[in-house]
Amino acid sequence: MGLKNHYNNLQYLFFIILSLFSISLIFNNNVWFDEAYTLSLIQHTYSDVIEILKSDMHPPLYFVSLKFFCEIFGYSITATKIFSMLGYIATLFLGCTIVKKHYGPVTSIIYMLTVGAVPMSLYFSVQQRSYEWCIFFVTLCFTEAMLFIENNKFRHCVLFVIAALLAAYNHIYALLAVGIIFALVNIYIFIKSRRLLKAIIISDISMVVGYSLWIIPLLNQTKSASESFWLKSVEPLSVIVFISGIVISALILIKKVNRKLPIVFAIISILSVQFIGLLVTIFIRPFYIARYSVVILGVFALLIAFVTKNIKLKIKKTICVLLCILNIICVVATGMFEYNSSMTDFFNSFEAIGSSSDIFVYCDSSFGIMSYYFPENRHICTYSESWFAAFDNVECIDKKELSDEFHPDDTVWFVKNKLTKLPEYIESNFNCELVDSFKCDFNSFEVYSIKLKLQ
Repeated sequence: MGLKNHYNNLQYLFFIILSLFSISLIFNNNVWFDEAYTLSLIQHTYSDVIEILKSDMHPPLYFVSLKFFCEIFGYSITATKIFSMLGYIATLFLGCTIVKKHYGPVTSIIYMLTVGAVPMSLYFSVQQRSYEWCIFFVTLCFTEAMLFIENNKFRHCVLFVIAALLAAYNHIYALLAVGIIFALVNIYIFIKSRRLLKAIIISDISMVVGYSLWIIPLLNQTKSASESFWLKSVEPLSVIVFISGIVISALILIKKVNRKLPIVFAIISILSVQFIGLLVTIFIRPFYIARYSVVILGVFALLIAFVTKNIKLKIKKTICVLLCILNIICVVATGMFEYNSSMTDFFNSFEAIGSSSDIFVYCDSSFGIMSYYFPENRHICTYSESWFAAFDNVECIDKKELSDEFHPDDTVWFVKNKLTKLPEYIESNFNCELVDSFKCDFNSFEVYSIKLKLQ
């Protein structure tokens, strides 16, 4: 009893510490384009949010929920980071509740430590995007699916369907993940446990009916994405992650003791999301990057926890120590990234030379960041997408008409990603002077002062 209480206490200690790691990352104002999109989108009415999302590749649940959260706690970067952080804490809390109850406190500890030790996990815990809540709902869906098969209890079936629907309404790759889990459960029940056939058929129907509100927008989004999507080629990292997953899975399944249902289901779920994403990317059009596979991060953590369940206690302790070290490395690295002062330094220096009457011009997604931080200025983008409607203060003007928008004495700034080549229409019509640069998230930007050339 004493040893059991020791692990129970240790489990809650890890939960508190890992939660504090995420909490420590919310006190900064660094946002990148996707986050600026989120921050701008939720300023619209609920109906407008849904209409704008119909022209993008996002289901509405995260954005509608975040808007509701911000109406209570305020529209701020900190509030939106807290909302994602709560998803991370909820994912950890699954370890203290469901995982602990059904698989034991040691399995729970390894699960939580793995969640925090995966590279980029803490980064997503404070991203103003749907990924963290996707991780929670997909993980809950997987655990309830396993418990439904193992225990045959109605409540697990209900939670399985509810978690799947909430995941599906958060992200298209979360929909893919729970779709794969549903397929695996259906196959298993049809072959091995036909007494559950009625329950799974009702679950399938409930899933289809529950998602019917978004099926037509999803089909329209998919058609639009097949014609035009921002990704242009296969991302090398996604291939590396997939191959690594195959190697790790093979090493796990070499041991006969690991060929158990939860482990096999976890491996298939993880690899299938990546395989289908890469298959579409290679043979139809680029539509998948490694970041999208983060939705099955919790399932991966469960896989590691299940695999270590039958390992000797001494080895388990060693694994826990290594995972603790990785968690510390991750929180330090993520902290340095989140609290990067480059953007703050730029804004402080820019205040001395800029004013609210200045005009900003863009040829890439840098308009998202600048239009958020300088809402009073005029912002002109030289290309257009339907979902740009999220940004109320951004105008889209054809590059051929750009020079007609300014007077020679206007103060105009051209901002671009460093990876973007300075456009020919800017060089030919304006005198350009590089003034400053700054780093935001994984991107670096250049700021040019541009003046109309006298004709």
